[in-house]
Amino acid sequence: LKHMLRVIGARARGAMELSHLLTIGLPVQTLAAARAQSSTAPATPVAKAPAAKPPPAKEAAAAPAAAQEGVVSAPRHMSPVNALAGPAAQKTRQLYLDNTYLFEHAATLADVWDDGEKVCVELDQTIFHPQGGGQPSDVGTISADGLPPLEVTFVAMDKSREGVVRHDCKGDLAAWRRAAAERRQVVCKVDEEKRRLFARLHSAGHLLDVAVHDLGFLWRPGKGYHFADGPYVEYVVTGEGRQLDKDPKAKEVVIKELCDKMKELIGKASKVQVTKVDGVRTVAFEDVSCGCGGTHVQHTGELGEVTVKKLTAKKDTMRVSYALA
Repeated sequence: LKHMLRVIGARARGAMELSHLLTIGLPVQTLAAARAQSSTAPATPVAKAPAAKPPPAKEAAAAPAAAQEGVVSAPRHMSPVNALAGPAAQKTRQLYLDNTYLFEHAATLADVWDDGEKVCVELDQTIFHPQGGGQPSDVGTISADGLPPLEVTFVAMDKSREGVVRHDCKGDLAAWRRAAAERRQVVCKVDEEKRRLFARLHSAGHLLDVAVHDLGFLWRPGKGYHFADGPYVEYVVTGEGRQLDKDPKAKEVVIKELCDKMKELIGKASKVQVTKVDGVRTVAFEDVSCGCGGTHVQHTGELGEVTVKKLTAKKDTMRVSYALA
């Protein structure tokens, strides 16, 4: 009984205190309501101290400018000394421009004349690529029914006949002169092995432009030499972009970087784009384009292994020598 009286008294005092709090205008919340609100309210996040940034790696300090944060590689058009600068006249239709892998095709004799011991031949169309633009001449044969075949030893654009592709040959001059007077049909055959090699050599030189650019070197194009006996691309060194230290060890580092970059680009097997810009045949590898009248691979994967052999600095030029496997 005493215990019950104490409980009743406590409850009465609590009710009086609650009434007093409500009377003076203080907000009052029941314990049950407080517990319900606590269970539904989102937890206040605890702020974490920002993680300390790791110190930059040594490799990052030596990274090429083009790969650094905030630098975007923009499309670039190059104009080497021996690039195609304008629309080329074509009295002889040049089929090799449309198909690198066209190794045999028919043509019609247009003219035959002699130049010393050479039998010179003009055709209405040809698959033979003339020497020029840093690329060697195709070689092969020209044949016709009832005639001894001609061995094509050298091909070039004729200096005195605009737009004419001149084929220098070995063979029977008199017989082929008579055939030309009759406008005989002939069959042209290009040495396939050499054509494929020359296309790879030339394309490798263009892809090297991409590698140089991607590594941050903003060298201006000089000239390309895409012959099997020591191909190279020569550049004019500028004060812009990444600079190459004169230290021989620095050259070794860049040679390795170029080899690695070429391997990466070849592994992508990117399609080689051939278009016409303002009437000029333009060949583009990745984001670097150039006016060009040469034969090229269809995609970079056809190049196989390309090795950068050395860098040769002379005055304000840098020669990058390379080789195919």
